[in-house]
Amino acid sequence: MPPALRHRWAIRAFTALCLAVAAAPSARAETPAEFYRGKTVRLVNGGAAGSGYDLYSRMLAPWLAKEMGANVIVESRPGAGMLTAMNHVWTAPPDGLTLMLAPGEGAVLAKLTDEPGVRFDLTKFPILARVNTAPRVLIVNPKGPYRTMADFAASKKQIFIGANGKTDGASDTSAVLCHALKLNCKIMIGYPSSKEFAMAAMRGEVDGTVLVDDSASRYSEGEQLRPIGVTSREHSSLMPDVPTVFEVLKIDTEAAWWLDFREDVRKIGRLLIVPPGTDPERIAFLRSVSRKVLNDPEAVAEFAARFQPVLYGEPEEVGALVKRVLDGSLGAERIKEIKYVITEQYY
Repeated sequence: MPPALRHRWAIRAFTALCLAVAAAPSARAETPAEFYRGKTVRLVNGGAAGSGYDLYSRMLAPWLAKEMGANVIVESRPGAGMLTAMNHVWTAPPDGLTLMLAPGEGAVLAKLTDEPGVRFDLTKFPILARVNTAPRVLIVNPKGPYRTMADFAASKKQIFIGANGKTDGASDTSAVLCHALKLNCKIMIGYPSSKEFAMAAMRGEVDGTVLVDDSASRYSEGEQLRPIGVTSREHSSLMPDVPTVFEVLKIDTEAAWWLDFREDVRKIGRLLIVPPGTDPERIAFLRSVSRKVLNDPEAVAEFAARFQPVLYGEPEEVGALVKRVLDGSLGAERIKEIKYVITEQYY
């Protein structure tokens, strides 16, 4: 090759090398913070408009958007006691652009009781945080015969309780309560949301229902519904004057086991999750965002002011609780009994 040509090739090779070196910094891996900047993220929930899950999602969205640098939109997918939304997120692309405010306790019970239509494994969902868990309160029609928990427990009539699906929180807690207290209950499922079965109680279609205390406190205002008892040992911080079932009634050992079992599941609460297979670095980023938002004093105060309290739970701790309930340690006979009580006995 002539010297002049070799010189031109050498210049070209050197120029290409310089360009490659100059471009190298732009070829580094994109950080999660950079990935989310300006993106649109869906926050899915299974509640109908105006339900507790819908309200929490709409309050969470702007706080998450602020920390992520993204546009967070709320997407409600009600149906089948929130199983429709859970199944949807189970198969959603694991790109980190889909989050869900999930009914952790309902999902655990749906799995434990082999609820038809469950196509997910809760233990496989990456958990970002527990957003909230709250005591459940028995609320009744104020014009009905039950003014206290003692009245309710002493009833000789069939008691009608409104709910959505068999593991929606209201129905299964009611089933456990009725079983523990040996009551003649009939749980009426099929209402689209907690708002609808609460309204059914107001209309007198059912005697009452069981709701988390933030929802129950809203309906107790103006005596729309009367709260008569917390279904566990723990008082409600929002309704401190409402007694617990353990305070009002004499609870035997077997009844206590049932009430305490349901309370342990309750502590799993409402979870922020992402689809299985989501990139670990994005999961870590979303966990840090969730931790920051759910511990931000200003955010916590805003939620509390709207009767939507926050009770943050670390993802590792909540995940361990989920696995403990589902690992088979309850025993085959007890699980069979739980399934019967929750899915058959009162329907």
